[in-house]
Amino acid sequence: MKKYSKSILVGLLIISVGANVFYYRSLANINEKIIRVNTIVASNVERNIRQSIMYTQDLIETGDSASFQNLERAIGNLTLSFNHWVDLNQSEKTPNERMQRGLASVETLRNLITHHLANQYKMNDKQLTEYDIDMLEKVNDQMKRLLLVYHNIENRLLELKDPIVSDGGLVQIANNFEEINRLYRHSKLPNRHPEYIDYTEAVAHAERKIPYVQDYILKEEKDQVIIREGVHYYELNYYDEDEEIYTVWIDAMDGLIRNYELKRMSNNGNSTSQNQAITIARDFVGRFYQGQLKEEMFYMENRDNGEPVYSFRFTPIKEELLMVSDAYIVNVNSATGNVIKYTNDFTDTMGVNQRIGYTEEDIMAEYKEEFGEMDYNGLAITRSFYTHYQPRLTYSFRINQDQQETMVFVDVTTGMLVYQLYYVYHPIL
Repeated sequence: MKKYSKSILVGLLIISVGANVFYYRSLANINEKIIRVNTIVASNVERNIRQSIMYTQDLIETGDSASFQNLERAIGNLTLSFNHWVDLNQSEKTPNERMQRGLASVETLRNLITHHLANQYKMNDKQLTEYDIDMLEKVNDQMKRLLLVYHNIENRLLELKDPIVSDGGLVQIANNFEEINRLYRHSKLPNRHPEYIDYTEAVAHAERKIPYVQDYILKEEKDQVIIREGVHYYELNYYDEDEEIYTVWIDAMDGLIRNYELKRMSNNGNSTSQNQAITIARDFVGRFYQGQLKEEMFYMENRDNGEPVYSFRFTPIKEELLMVSDAYIVNVNSATGNVIKYTNDFTDTMGVNQRIGYTEEDIMAEYKEEFGEMDYNGLAITRSFYTHYQPRLTYSFRINQDQQETMVFVDVTTGMLVYQLYYVYHPIL
């Protein structure tokens, strides 16, 4: 019996050793294949970086559509290969966060080229502007640096999971790509930061214009300038202990208030009539602007998170032009009469001297198939990403798109659509 048991144990041991050898060889074979695939994918990343550099330079020099398409394709391929590269060098349990950060910035770059730049390119009749070229030169410089980073990290990607180990500058390159995108897409001065007032001066401006915010505590000092749709601002948050009461955005260039929100909801048991709400909104706007205004209103009845609201839109009128870019929005709570939100993106925009290349009839004929019936609403000054946040003279039209009232603005010189917004406001009777 003992001899029989010993034979079984020996047999099991031999089988176990054989299985381990088999699995070891299989694992070694798999690892060898992974290394081979990793090498191929890494070489694809390098090739796509080089092609992106080449096609970016080609687009800068020629500006033609073929070069643009080549660049779009190269950036798309780079994003795909970089994604595969990251996946091969991480797992769900041990993600490679710095490689993921690099991938996110490459995806940002793809969006910058294939969406933002493509829109500008189309808007400018397939011509690069000086701002586009400036941005592309910055991108090309960072791509060359990315190539150097690639050679620094290509054989030690797994080491990057350790935050102490140098990433060769990968995260810095990622930050640079995202900054290029942010400034090209959102800055009032394309590709640049304008000169800013300091944070303490911004706070002083806020508390001078809205003195009652000083009854609360300014928490979480945020001295970093935020950039959004041509507005550069500091965000101020005022609290009563742990409850946020007010949020105020102060323009980091001139100290004007760009956004104000009352966060605390209350109900004093009274109701505010439309006429009372109009007076409240006018008085509030009067703190910031005293010129002629076009007054419009929208009553928001069904709100999931509170009482109905009167929303007012005040658009400055200068020399018979609607300054749409400088509109003031004021929301008044119908139950309390409190101003719960105020926004204004631009101030003191001046009219522009533009050549009239199209009449309103030309525009209506051009866009009839796309928009259907178009009601002409007059000349307006607008700013948008498509104008690089510089003022442009436009024809404005009301249309109904997907059962939603919309206002569209078409450049009088180029005939291109430069701005549109959902428009629920109607004149105050």
